Amino acid sequence: MLLGLGGLARAGEPAPQHLLRPDGSSISYYLQQRQPSGPSSSLLVILQGSDCNSVSHITSIPLLAQAMPEADVLTVEKYGLEATLPYSQDAERADCPQAYLEHDSPTQRTDDLQAVIQHLRQQRHYASVIALGGSEGAVIAHALAARPGVVDATVAFNGGGQWFADDLLHSVDSSDLPVAEKAEARQGLQAFIQQVQGQPPADLRASGHGARWWQEVLRLDQLALLQDSHTPALLIQAMADQSVSVPAVMAMVEQLRRDARPGVDFRPYPGLGHRFDDHHGQSHMPTVVEDIALWLRQLPPLATSAAECPATAMECDRWPQALV
Repeated sequence: MLLGLGGLARAGEPAPQHLLRPDGSSISYYLQQRQPSGPSSSLLVILQGSDCNSVSHITSIPLLAQAMPEADVLTVEKYGLEATLPYSQDAERADCPQAYLEHDSPTQRTDDLQAVIQHLRQQRHYASVIALGGSEGAVIAHALAARPGVVDATVAFNGGGQWFADDLLHSVDSSDLPVAEKAEARQGLQAFIQQVQGQPPADLRASGHGARWWQEVLRLDQLALLQDSHTPALLIQAMADQSVSVPAVMAMVEQLRRDARPGVDFRPYPGLGHRFDDHHGQSHMPTVVEDIALWLRQLPPLATSAAECPATAMECDRWPQALV
C-alpha cells in the first residue's frame, strides 16, 4: 500500500543542484536538459511514491519521461534523502534518515517542489510545466495543481481515492488472512488510524514514516485537491490494483462527474496491478506511457495557462470540458 516507483540506480543521472529551504536545510533536485540546443519550453516534473529512497535510484523515471520526449525533466529529493542512500525495498529499513522521518510529509514535498519549480521558471522561462506522478506522487501532483500558477497540467496514476484510510483498510480486506485474523487486523488498524488522527506519539514510526507524515496523509482530502485545481488532469487507475481501494477511486471519479469539474479525463486499465503488471507478470507501463504522451499531445497549448485561468474560474475555453 506504500509502494513507490521502485528500482535500482540509474546511469547518466544529472548532478544534484540545491535550493535553500526557509529552515536553512537544502532541497536537492536534478534537472535533465534533453535538447542539445538549450532548455526546452516545457518542464516535466516526475514525482516518486512514498518510499524512503532517493529519487535518483528510481528506474522507471526514464520510461515515464518518454511521455514528453522534448521536455526537460525535473526530479526532487524528499527532505533528508540524497543519492548516497542505497536503494531498498524494505519499508521498515533501519537506515532511513532521521531527518526524513521527522520532516517528510505531503505539505513538505509540495512546498519543496513549488519552490524549485518557481525557481526554474524564473531561470529558464518554461512556458508549461507538467506534473506526473504515481501512488503518493499522484497525490502530490494534485496538491501542486491546487496551488495557482505552479503547474499547467497533471497526470496521476494509481493514487487512491478521496481518503487514504480507505486504502489502508482495503489492504486488510483484500489480504489472504483468515476471516478471524482479518477482523482483528482491521480493528487494530482502525484503532491506529484513530490514534494518529488524534494525538500520535512524537516518536511514531510505521511503514517507514513518522508522525507528521501519518497525520497529514490521514487528513488529506484528495477530492478537495482536485476540486480546488482548474488545470487539465489525467487520472489513471489500474483496476486490479491491490495497493489502493479501486471502489474509492471510482467513487471520487463519480463525484467529479457530478460536480462537472472541467478538464478531467479518467482512464481505467482493466486487469492490471499497481505497477501496471498483468496476471502473467508482464508490465504494460510502456503502453500507459504511450497513452499519457497522446493525451498530452492532444491538449491545447498550455503556455501560461495556470496564470491566465483565474483560480476561481470553473472553465477555460481551451481546456477539455467536464469529465464524461
